[in-house]
Amino acid sequence: MTDSLVNTKVAVVSRCARTLHTFRRSLIHSLNAAGAQVVALGSAGEGYESLLESEGIRFQHVPVSPRGVDPLGDLRLLATFVRLFRRARPDVMHAFTIKPAIYATLAAAWAGVPKRIVTVTGLGHAFTTASGFVRRVTEFLYRRALARAQVVFFQNADDRELFVARRIVDPAIARLVPGSGIDLARFAPAPLPGTAAGGIRFLMIARLLEEKGVREYLAAAEVAKQQLPAATWRLVGGQDPRNPSALGAREVEALRMSGTVQWIDEVLDVRPYIEQADVIVLPSYREGLPRALLEGAAMGRALIATDVPGCRDVVSDGENGYLVPRGDSAALARAMVRMAADPGLPGRFGASARRRVEERFDERLVHARTIAAYLET
Repeated sequence: MTDSLVNTKVAVVSRCARTLHTFRRSLIHSLNAAGAQVVALGSAGEGYESLLESEGIRFQHVPVSPRGVDPLGDLRLLATFVRLFRRARPDVMHAFTIKPAIYATLAAAWAGVPKRIVTVTGLGHAFTTASGFVRRVTEFLYRRALARAQVVFFQNADDRELFVARRIVDPAIARLVPGSGIDLARFAPAPLPGTAAGGIRFLMIARLLEEKGVREYLAAAEVAKQQLPAATWRLVGGQDPRNPSALGAREVEALRMSGTVQWIDEVLDVRPYIEQADVIVLPSYREGLPRALLEGAAMGRALIATDVPGCRDVVSDGENGYLVPRGDSAALARAMVRMAADPGLPGRFGASARRRVEERFDERLVHARTIAAYLET
């Protein structure tokens, strides 16, 4: 490696084209601007690969299995990575999400890729709602893979401490970054929509997963509606059948028919929906660093989230929002009612939220730390 990324070959690996487009394209654009030759690797099939390519990002499909535990599929993925890396000979491999973090890192080591970077974007199903067996297998595989990485980034201190305490990662290579960061210009402050007929507008942005707290949001809305008859609740997010904690067909249909929560399927640009909201809600079970909260905060919105790793890195209780216990829909409903009790509170919390992201979560900081890790010898 030199002190420049010019002509450096970088493989950015994630679960699928959707996660690459949603979470990694800004980093990839920064790498391309710095002169690197970047290829994005992930599974295709949801239409996002064409969006990546339309932005000048080179994409290549790899067969990441949609099943949580799939020994044959995962061996096929490992073999695919080994072949790709031996042929393309990247200088840097940077993996995001669980399966790429494990199998792309192992393959990169075996293929002789000089620099191997992993970002643990959150612990997900394996550490929140999966069985003990799945968690043990995941820890075993992580331990083997991360031993072959030179740098492992974590998006919050809780995840880093857990991995160090369980001897999954060497503390000497475990570093912190403030999530994926946020584009402060793109997610600029927007005026609150103004109270309509005495109502306050709540918005949750998340995939339809158990671990995102979708059930708690729906239950809390039903309870809070009794005291806030003019309030509105929206949920923006698509189904994710690849994830083991995805809501079942009956629950999705019940959501579709809900008279309280308006469900809007996945959208490419969430900003118009944030503009129409007063409060962003995320009752997640655990996060790396939740992008939905960062986007809402950047646009000057008050926040309500669970007091769990990741969420509490963004939300300071009583300063820019409220924190509630995980899995407690009654407490979530009380926080909603409390937020609505003072008409000026969403604006005050929203201004504080914007200041916090400006100070801590600018994506330029994340990109600078990432590139610095690529350039280390």
